[in-house]
Amino acid sequence: MHIQSVTFGATPIPLPLSVSVSRNAEAKTARNDNDLFATSVEISSPQIVAELRIRGTSVADGLSLGQQGDLSFAVSNTSSGGLSRVISLSGAVLISVELTYEQSKMATALLRFIAESNDGDQEPFSAEDGQ
Repeated sequence: MHIQSVTFGATPIPLPLSVSVSRNAEAKTARNDNDLFATSVEISSPQIVAELRIRGTSVADGLSLGQQGDLSFAVSNTSSGGLSRVISLSGAVLISVELTYEQSKMATALLRFIAESNDGDQEPFSAEDGQ
């Protein structure tokens, strides 16, 4: 896969190395009839966590923890283009910035974002196939 572009709000984020997205919800007992096992299980509102690793630290230095915006990225099957997919997290919040400096290598930044459903009904994650 080739990461074509990444944006956070109005900020383009250059030189992406990797993006990972994790969609989670916690299971909780909805009903129990005092037997050994739950008779019904519900899940909490979905929580989406994204991690973005980039080359260089200048963009990361310009972002603030707690900053909120839509995080979106486009990926394609090959570096020359082809069918692409756009993945978006609406209302993502920057929760962590980790900078790594290694001997004889370009510095990298690991940005962590979290997005939760505003109303509990709509998931903040979307994915669309492009042309």
